[in-house]
Amino acid sequence: MRIGDIVYFSPNRKLIDLKWDDKDNLVAAFADRVEGFYLTPARQLNDAKQAFATGVICVTTIDFLAKIQTGEEVVWKRNKQWLEDNLPAFAEPDPQNPSKRTLAKRFYEEFRNGLVHEGRIKNAGQFSYDYPGLVEIRGPVMIVNPGILLAGISESFIRYMKNVSSDEFTFQSFRCALTSCFQADMEIVRK
Repeated sequence: MRIGDIVYFSPNRKLIDLKWDDKDNLVAAFADRVEGFYLTPARQLNDAKQAFATGVICVTTIDFLAKIQTGEEVVWKRNKQWLEDNLPAFAEPDPQNPSKRTLAKRFYEEFRNGLVHEGRIKNAGQFSYDYPGLVEIRGPVMIVNPGILLAGISESFIRYMKNVSSDEFTFQSFRCALTSCFQADMEIVRK
């Protein structure tokens, strides 16, 4: 985010002020970014029962967290891995094709790709608050409750931040992933 001549890493942290070797600084900045750019706006939309918009932000949050957390370069693989590891309902086989894909892969194909590339959910997929679980399959249609999706992402994020703060290997992987993601941004800011 840019305001005037200042590039921000998060709502409250300038990119130039990040201290890449300071665990507390980097973890706090990342938490501010995820909370400020993703989770807080998603919660506001969710509170207003804006299912579609909540779902769109959830999908981008998953994309970002999967990139940082998994280390996987292939987008569909990292999204599938993140979903299955963090939201157990997505690890279930897809009833439409149980031998070939999980609900995570289907979510990636229909929801993530549809929303990111076409601004819509593919194959009649839907967001709805009307079902009590995270995922509901009605005939050929996959329905996802964006409120439960958001809660699951938030809980997973909290667990990840605790792990980054307490485990040195996880912190080093986290720092490496962030450095890779924001290298070009840092080069521009330093000029």
